[in-house]
Amino acid sequence: TGSSGINAEYGGSRIDFTYCSVNHPELANDIEKQVSQFHSELRGSVNAGLTRNGTIALEFYEKKKARWPFAAEFFTWERWEVKVELVSATSTAEQQRRQEVIGSELAEKIFYVTQMINKSDYVPKTPDIANDIGNVYHTKYQDIHPYLFRIKHWLTDSPVNQSVGTSVRKLLNYT
Repeated sequence: TGSSGINAEYGGSRIDFTYCSVNHPELANDIEKQVSQFHSELRGSVNAGLTRNGTIALEFYEKKKARWPFAAEFFTWERWEVKVELVSATSTAEQQRRQEVIGSELAEKIFYVTQMINKSDYVPKTPDIANDIGNVYHTKYQDIHPYLFRIKHWLTDSPVNQSVGTSVRKLLNYT
């Protein structure tokens, strides 16, 4: 894990926000593609006069071996969601105020996520057999093997009723 002083910047709006991230170009690029696609779809819907709301989710999962005649099953063991509502600022001062609030709330949520992932909740066991590593970890990256994850996103027609304070939430799926 590499520590980076990075400012999140999209669409010309700047949010002062420093965070730690994995310093791996291929992984960062894969994540950036998904986030950019969500961003483009959300912006595109606004330009088309449609929804201004969306959700992006990060899911961690493991594959369960297929048993004949069934296909492999995917078990989501952790899911984080961020609900987004685009709003227009009426002035530069309002825009700056919103950026400061968002930066502060993002830092608070990242701190919360960090606290939660350091707890001893469910995390899949590392497989004993080398052939099963791909059931728990991504093996597409040469020099790192993060847990299997996927990023999903969708647009919604109804306004977001939750504050950013409740937008990031941990859902553990027990089955």
